[in-house]
Amino acid sequence: MWRGYSWRQCVTVTNVDNGGLAGKRILVAEDEYNIAMFLVEYLQMKDVDVVGPAGNLKALDALLDAQAVDGALLDINLGGELVYPLADRLRDGNIPFVLTSGYDDNVPERFADAPRCGKPYRLEALTHALEQALQARHVPGSS
Repeated sequence: MWRGYSWRQCVTVTNVDNGGLAGKRILVAEDEYNIAMFLVEYLQMKDVDVVGPAGNLKALDALLDAQAVDGALLDINLGGELVYPLADRLRDGNIPFVLTSGYDDNVPERFADAPRCGKPYRLEALTHALEQALQARHVPGSS
């Protein structure tokens, strides 16, 4: 259960297509086991190479040290631990991410422009936000 919901109530699946995520390596930061496993399964159906999931900063840093990623889904609150140090690291590495939260979090000013998706979320909205973040990734040397 997640804040009074089962994982099946937290997400809605309608139509799965592979869109712009196929072949991408996506880091998943999620501390709720059922939600994490469902996200992994969903992303794998979209031909995503999932890195993780992990539910704490130490494990996420280790994953990022060991594997290159194209983007990330970051739950803001990982069991009381805020994900912002990892988001800083991703931003410094020009790696796009989407912040997710089951709360009305006030994000630090430096992340005011970061894409966010509230929980319970629709997978279509989450997928769209992640695809948009990946497409908007700044490529050095481009305008």
